[in-house]
Amino acid sequence: MKNIVFTMLFSFVSLFGFNLNLSAQEESVNSIAVEEIIVTARKRAESIQDVPVAVSALSVEQIETGNIQRVQDLEKLAPNVEIVDMPFAGGAISASIRGLSFDDLEKTFQPTVGVVIDGVFAASNSGVDLDLFDLEAVEVLRGPQGTLYGRNTIGGVINIRRTKPTREFGAKVQVDLEEDDTSDVKFILNAPVGDNGGIKVAMRKLQSDSFMFNVTRNERERGRKLESASVVLDFDLSDRLNANYTFDYYNDDSQHNIVNITKFYVNALGAPQGVFDLLGQGAGTSDDLARANDYETVYSKAPFNSGIQGVNHTLRLEYELDNHVIKLISGINDFEELMDICSWGSPGGVVTPDCVFPVVRDQDFEQTTHEVQLVSDLDGPYNYVLGYYMVETEGNMDSGPVQNFRSKIETEAWAVFGDLTIDLNDLWTLGLGARYTEEEADFSIQTYASFNDKIARTPTVLDLPRDFKDDNAQYKISIQRNTDFGMVYLSHSTGFRSGGFNARGTTLESVGPFNSEEVETFELGLRSELLDNRLIFNITAFTNDYTDKQEQVVTPGDGTIIVDGVPQNCGTTCTFIRNAGSVTIDGIEIEGTYRATEALTFRTAIGFLDSKYDVFEYDGVNVASNAVVPFAPDMTASLSWEYRSEVESGELIFAGTFSTKDDYMGRYDPAAYIFGPGADLNVEGESKLDLSLTYNRDTANGGSMKITIFGNDILEEGGYLVRPLDAGAFAFATPQKRQHFGISLGVEF
Repeated sequence: MKNIVFTMLFSFVSLFGFNLNLSAQEESVNSIAVEEIIVTARKRAESIQDVPVAVSALSVEQIETGNIQRVQDLEKLAPNVEIVDMPFAGGAISASIRGLSFDDLEKTFQPTVGVVIDGVFAASNSGVDLDLFDLEAVEVLRGPQGTLYGRNTIGGVINIRRTKPTREFGAKVQVDLEEDDTSDVKFILNAPVGDNGGIKVAMRKLQSDSFMFNVTRNERERGRKLESASVVLDFDLSDRLNANYTFDYYNDDSQHNIVNITKFYVNALGAPQGVFDLLGQGAGTSDDLARANDYETVYSKAPFNSGIQGVNHTLRLEYELDNHVIKLISGINDFEELMDICSWGSPGGVVTPDCVFPVVRDQDFEQTTHEVQLVSDLDGPYNYVLGYYMVETEGNMDSGPVQNFRSKIETEAWAVFGDLTIDLNDLWTLGLGARYTEEEADFSIQTYASFNDKIARTPTVLDLPRDFKDDNAQYKISIQRNTDFGMVYLSHSTGFRSGGFNARGTTLESVGPFNSEEVETFELGLRSELLDNRLIFNITAFTNDYTDKQEQVVTPGDGTIIVDGVPQNCGTTCTFIRNAGSVTIDGIEIEGTYRATEALTFRTAIGFLDSKYDVFEYDGVNVASNAVVPFAPDMTASLSWEYRSEVESGELIFAGTFSTKDDYMGRYDPAAYIFGPGADLNVEGESKLDLSLTYNRDTANGGSMKITIFGNDILEEGGYLVRPLDAGAFAFATPQKRQHFGISLGVEF
């Protein structure tokens, strides 16, 4: 793969010296151009074909007709993107772009993929499972976005913008009725506020049952349960100054399912693994039985509760100058999470039918962000974005009744950044970007001998504060050349993911801190408009050098491992987060849109990855030969289509998406895991076919109505497992439903 990537790189670079005229090769008698897509990947509005960034932009119509309801659904339409539920955190996602992934719940760890909602960067992966309704735009930026979006975006950014108030009286109602007793009601009301403003009120209520039947409890448990509301005020304070304020409330009290995939074996270190299987709590009473029933049954002792409740405040001010815009974006996100689980219980173990490892974790988290931007709109050769950014977060965790501790993490970071484009002439454009960041974090943890002692606040094991400081300079340089058929660019960029602490550490040494990790990327892209703009064909080749990668390292906890001269006594195992990894990731991404006729449009997204560990250091030994980059399938692909037909008094839209991906591995410690007798951490490759039929028509009062019948993954019934994780003494995975049908009814007036 690497040779292929560099062959493409040099082949594309050769195009910089030629002025090709491919658009003239095909002329359609009735030219039907693909509609131009405007993105804000560089924090200013530009055509997607002019931006030297690998970005997938989804139109609102594409999202609606394709039944793209959640952030997780975006993976079907973007290359080299993996997004699934993170059930251990409230309203959370596990996201991976180009093999750079994050799959955890702790607020002491930082994500690799940033989520930006209405301009506010989410510092946590909790609470970002956003309903994709009433949107203005969705963009998936691939590759490090450190210069404009900052730390913790080494994989990429998911940029979501919701609509502003229309400043006119109007309403939009949508009711989705689906399998598993699912009902999803969404309502939006718009109204003017005086002559210069408007208000938008949005509400949503979702409830469903689990698609899995709990045999142990003899019941079908609750699935998703979500209520949310928002109020948006938009007002022109003067001819030049606009103010926009958004208040969001959300309460996600969903229940999830986890399947135990633990197997009993002796690992490479000679330590027994899979102790829960000896108690009848492992795969023999969970995964094996569930697999035999196509994962339509589950055997946990108690419901798996992981919820979140919170409020967000967002203020956006924009002041227009003659050829500049000054923007202020401020946000406060404040939420509480509660995880109450017994994921390793059984229907009747050899020793006990009760819960082996109950976990109750009560968390609260608050972030405050401010960003100031100066965005130019000049006629000359120069245009730029200059800005200042700051973020403060505070997270508190209260854990018990087995792992009894209280922890607190406080972080502060600030950055200055700039992005400059220079039109050297009519053909060549130079892009320069830089960002300087300083950050610091203060962490404290107190562990307790028992749950009651914890309530009495009597620390017995650990009682320590720790601090972490870092600074980092990121940069990006790009050169692009315009041609008769589009644009070719070459870029070099860097990014970093913050270091921090391990809140699950049980010794001073395992708490940390660990250092930041970095990625360096070379990217070559072709953005072409062919067949008289009826065909958009974009291809990107890249190579990532991923260093100081933060890795979970599990060691024996009996004191045989010595760190800084101190024997590590943690019980069964010790878990460390170390900068132990170095990874090379090469890839190719192809995206295309073809307007076959006025009625028929095709879209495709294909991604190839070649990822490998160069180094994975365990106690001075490189175990990279036993390591596989997690959540990084070698190939992802999708083909979508949309056919529109005029019918009496309305329009009929037949849409579909066929998506497929290769096998990929879940998360594990290559020093402790043994392939074969160990838990099955391989996620089998899968193919899905989603279909929908939508009828639209205008109503007499100037509004519209819509009816959509849809089926997702219609070729397969049952379920399958995603995000498997081996955590040393146990392993588990998340079941996900396959075939699912529903109907959506919408009215707008």
